[in-house]
Amino acid sequence: MLVSENFNVIILKRSFSDIYRISELLNTNKVISYDIDIVNIEEVFQKHKIDIIIHCATNYGRTSYSCHKVLETNLIFPVMLLDYAVKYNVLGFINTDSYFNKEDNLHSYLLNYSLSKKSLIQWLKYFSKKIKIVNMMLEHVYGENDNKEKFVFQMIDNIAVKQTKSIDLTYGDQKRDFIYVDDVTDAYLKIINYIKQYSFKYKSFDVGTGQAVKIKDFVYEIKKISNSPTILNFGAIPYREDEMMYSCADVEELNDIGWFPKYSYKQALEKILLNK
Repeated sequence: MLVSENFNVIILKRSFSDIYRISELLNTNKVISYDIDIVNIEEVFQKHKIDIIIHCATNYGRTSYSCHKVLETNLIFPVMLLDYAVKYNVLGFINTDSYFNKEDNLHSYLLNYSLSKKSLIQWLKYFSKKIKIVNMMLEHVYGENDNKEKFVFQMIDNIAVKQTKSIDLTYGDQKRDFIYVDDVTDAYLKIINYIKQYSFKYKSFDVGTGQAVKIKDFVYEIKKISNSPTILNFGAIPYREDEMMYSCADVEELNDIGWFPKYSYKQALEKILLNK
């Protein structure tokens, strides 16, 4: 995305990070990477004139990660970046957030993750006195080369690729705003231009299609497009006690700065599945 738009990109990663998605980019003169577990991060700011930081690192705490490890990634690391950003006169900081952390939501599922991200919002507002801050509240993002732990990847893998005999699911009446990754990257580009053009302190943007779809309908669409024989056992798994039943982006403010989604969930699933 950024490289194709002729940006010079600096990537902060760990020496053991899985870089298969970006390996080709690392061989170009438009991308420089640093291993933050080896290099002093301040040296990166000293060596390069950085205009905008896009913070995407996150720890969901799904496995055996302790609370302090979740906090290190989701709170301490971005606050450290903000400290250096202010010190070295960075123009703007874009934080990547999730619909899971909306203001009124606090669910037992991934509670450590949610608490850490909510704490970061307060720090973002504090730093907005010194640097432009944008919080990107992403809805349910999906696309090619997705994380194997994520719901959409598992559904595509089991239904369309492996064609598993049957899958046990909840009733699937939860509604989510599924947004294709290409639309998300377009939103980031719009926000970068917004930071460059406008004077403000703190802004939060919902990033989704603005349309909520039942999980049941989304999964059925995967089955339909792939013509899979997989049996979908809706109702075989109970809802969580505090299941989130509805989430949908309010995209009016993104629309106001010229961003509109290009893909419906059906169009995006066809694009993904036809390449399988």
